[in-house]
Amino acid sequence: MDTSAAPTCPHCGFRVYNRRFPNCESCGAALPETLVYSPLERFALQRAEEERSLERARRSVAEDVSITTPGSLDDALLRAAMDLTER
Repeated sequence: MDTSAAPTCPHCGFRVYNRRFPNCESCGAALPETLVYSPLERFALQRAEEERSLERARRSVAEDVSITTPGSLDDALLRAAMDLTER
């Protein structure tokens, strides 16, 4: 990975890790607009992260469903426990 082109703060030379934040994380100086994501770019990044999170949640639910198939030991134990608590 080539890190030679990583953006740096023009005031202190600190490497800019978070281009969503308009100020340098080290010295607090305002970063040039060319280094900071625009509101539209930040919105697109947030939207993509939310979609990835939803997809992970969907996969997790699908995996949970495939693990406990109908008629499994887990279902039998759950039914037995519910029967005992209803009495």
